[in-house]
Amino acid sequence: MSDIPKMRFLVFGCGGVGGYFGARLAEQGQEVSFMARNQALAALKKHGVRIKSICGDLTVPPEKLGALIDTTSIGAQTQVCGEAPLKKQKAGEADQVFEADVIILGCKAWEAERCLSMCRPWCGPKTLVLPLQNGVEGFDKIKNIVSSWGVGRALAGCCNIVSAIQEPGMIRHWAANPPYITFGEFEGAPCQRTRDLQKIFAACPGMAGHLEEEAMPNIWEKFAFICSTTAVGAVSGPSATQDIIAATPELLALWRTCMMEIITLARSYGLRYEDEWLEKRVGMLQAAVGATTSCSRDLWAGKPSEVDDLLGSVVRMGKEQKIPTPSIATLFSVLITRERLAREEIELPIYPLAEGQKIFGAICNHKGQQLPADRMLEQKKADDFKHVEWAISPMSSAILSGGNVICPEGVSMGWEVELGVIIKKSCAQVPAEKAMDVVGGYCMVLDMTGFSTGFEIMKHGFSWTRNKALATWKPVGPFIKPSAIKDPMDLTIITKVNDKEVARDSTKTLKFNIAEQIADASSITPLQRGDILMVGAGSLGPVSIGDIVEGYIEGLDSKFAVRSKVVAAKSSSL
Repeated sequence: MSDIPKMRFLVFGCGGVGGYFGARLAEQGQEVSFMARNQALAALKKHGVRIKSICGDLTVPPEKLGALIDTTSIGAQTQVCGEAPLKKQKAGEADQVFEADVIILGCKAWEAERCLSMCRPWCGPKTLVLPLQNGVEGFDKIKNIVSSWGVGRALAGCCNIVSAIQEPGMIRHWAANPPYITFGEFEGAPCQRTRDLQKIFAACPGMAGHLEEEAMPNIWEKFAFICSTTAVGAVSGPSATQDIIAATPELLALWRTCMMEIITLARSYGLRYEDEWLEKRVGMLQAAVGATTSCSRDLWAGKPSEVDDLLGSVVRMGKEQKIPTPSIATLFSVLITRERLAREEIELPIYPLAEGQKIFGAICNHKGQQLPADRMLEQKKADDFKHVEWAISPMSSAILSGGNVICPEGVSMGWEVELGVIIKKSCAQVPAEKAMDVVGGYCMVLDMTGFSTGFEIMKHGFSWTRNKALATWKPVGPFIKPSAIKDPMDLTIITKVNDKEVARDSTKTLKFNIAEQIADASSITPLQRGDILMVGAGSLGPVSIGDIVEGYIEGLDSKFAVRSKVVAAKSSSL
């Protein structure tokens, strides 16, 4: 297809939007460079971009990509406004800086201004800047920033795709067939360069391009859909996928009300919104089986989201235009606490049993400890461990302090009392030097262990699940604010059984400190708000049916203690 223009693309971000469309452009034969960082950048260099899609899977190997640019090395070199010279990032790295024909901004709306500023060195006189963020409030900022550079021209744009990062460098696309980009000039008819861009999009497999003579009505049409779907879906929960919203009369009625509020707002600006567009979107809801918006998923995961750029902007514009938006405003107010927690704008107590997903327990983590030879594949000493060894239990194993630990018939049990570190926000790959920043508080935990269940498979090197993760075997004490503990690595942990002190341990003797444990756990799997890391028990002892086990921090108010009674399982619960 020799009539298809060739352009040099710079794609900021390799997430569900940038990664997908960048890969499709590379597949068509365009030169595509990515700006990424950390794990995403490493994955691009090793594997290229990988797409798992209902439109066909695709792998673009690294040798088929253009420059792979590390955003962590350029953040301090750029600015939002003004001139920025074209220069290489690092000596010896050829072709790192070039004049891009098109810069595609594939970041979140709330990151757009900062991310766009990083792209300045790649913007030349003829460069087109195409933003693909959700929302409409940010267009003026993007247009003004590019205008202030004195080079390049910003387009209006958005996209329609349901996709997410499956792992760094791999994008999973499962709804919207085909995904498409809607774009156009802010004013006037499309110029030739913009029309050439449309030719490229049209030639790409697995996607489409919609070049509009009037882009903003179509962008508002998508904006109304994504806002309304996020508002209803995020509040209703992960089970209320788009097809479920369409099939549930109450949810569909609420969704229609939200849509009409935004449609009325769009028309107040003199923008066209065709009546049939609304019914077409109902059909898209029905067809989007299992789909949710990225904003909803970020809110549920405790990550910063675009909720303010979507719902918040509707509320603000409604006030400016004197257009009532009561439904959107109400749903926004319901969601805003999640957003403020994710951005650490507010601090609230954490309730692990309601908010957390899992409990990590450090095994044999006090200096001088060793695992018993008669219960292990081989005897191990804490001093031999090169990294933390974990037993992981679901939060469904936990109960509140004061509840009963249920001991199944024929099982002998033991107690361990541990300090629990409570994670305050979603995080992954946290370096040890920053690990304490994700600590939201502490709690005391009884880590009950089955002596006569589970160890038989551990002799063969298998997991700790059967003797650690049974229901009720993780009693959790009240939330302790970080300020209540001066130094978590200098605590005395006291254990009592039936009011008799049976152990006195210190966190001073931990082999791996709390920061190292957080770094290790977050390298295995992402941590969520409310997850607990038990730092390691200094002692282990037996318990019998009827015993009451208590654990507390010496010198701390007794209200923070954890205590539970061991009771026999009833026959009906077996």
